[in-house]
Amino acid sequence: MKTILVIEDDRTVRQNILTLLKAEGFQAVGAEHGLVGLEKAQALHPDLIICDVMMPYLDGFGVLKKLRQIPATSMIPVIFLSARTERQDVRRGMTLGADDYVTKPFTRSELLEAIATRLAKQSAVMELQQQLESLQASQATLDSFVNTAAHELRSPVVNMKMAIEILQVVPDPDRRQQYLDLLQSECNRQVELLNDLLDLQRLETPLAPSDLEPLPLHAWLPTIVEPFELRAQQRQQQLRMQLPNHIPLLVTERHAFNRILTELLNNACKYTTPGGQICFTVQSLPAGICLCLSNEAEIPPEALPRLFERFYRVPNGDRWQQGGTGLGLALVQKLVERLRGTIEIRSDQGWTSVVVQLPNLGPSSETGHPSMSLGSSEHQPG
Repeated sequence: MKTILVIEDDRTVRQNILTLLKAEGFQAVGAEHGLVGLEKAQALHPDLIICDVMMPYLDGFGVLKKLRQIPATSMIPVIFLSARTERQDVRRGMTLGADDYVTKPFTRSELLEAIATRLAKQSAVMELQQQLESLQASQATLDSFVNTAAHELRSPVVNMKMAIEILQVVPDPDRRQQYLDLLQSECNRQVELLNDLLDLQRLETPLAPSDLEPLPLHAWLPTIVEPFELRAQQRQQQLRMQLPNHIPLLVTERHAFNRILTELLNNACKYTTPGGQICFTVQSLPAGICLCLSNEAEIPPEALPRLFERFYRVPNGDRWQQGGTGLGLALVQKLVERLRGTIEIRSDQGWTSVVVQLPNLGPSSETGHPSMSLGSSEHQPG
């Protein structure tokens, strides 16, 4: 409901206008002269002010001048009411910033038409202002992203340049191989970062999932987990997967689902200490599945709200000096949203759990095969 403040010293005129406005569905508030009207305008922030020109204590011109000087009221449209129709009076009001000028006596339709016009224009102005603020915020975000991306891209290039310069002068074969390995590592890092940036850019445009296909999870999930099981064994970690006896075929995007799982498994291995456990469980839901990946590592509370930020890395969290682009979880979040799912990360009591719920994006009545399990897990956190 729009609020209109009526500043009019003539009690009868004021009451007639208030009655008319209330009958038209507005919230109408009256003020008997300019000083009271100015106080109510600052307190109520009405959507529109109807103000008489000739009033005691503070006339309409004075009210308008003060309203335009106060940031909170400077954008409120003002319609002047006056029996004075001299050109200089109208011109003065418009110069001060009045939005319209209705002369007394006026008809009901004349006043309502002036109100409707001003409110419509004000609504358009507010919408444009919101769009401008949104664009400014987007530009600030883009500037920050570009600056950070440029910094992240520069670091591998510096190392690659150094390795190339040293290779030109180092005769020792072992040291040459060392710098060739560094060069290859930094080149791979650069390619990975560029690919992640391109993937993120593509995901910025909201598109409906495409290339949907039914995934037989009992047969497919172990093929995704197996490489990480080998990595976990090399690091003396325990990776365990548990599947229910029956899982309906999940209709989704294979590539997006694969990327979500590999990023989460990669993080779990990266942040788990030797001897630590990694538990991957799958639960059937009425309209989809729930994935829970838990590992023995606790994230500081102050870092939790920032985990999905681009380029953010938990300080001192990479126990294996594995490195990364800092874009993994940002990509995962975008992919989960693309698949119309939800993701939540919680960390306490020495464990971190990532819970992803994904809906079935197509009809399917088939079920998976009997349960397969890589090991067993007595601990099921989260």
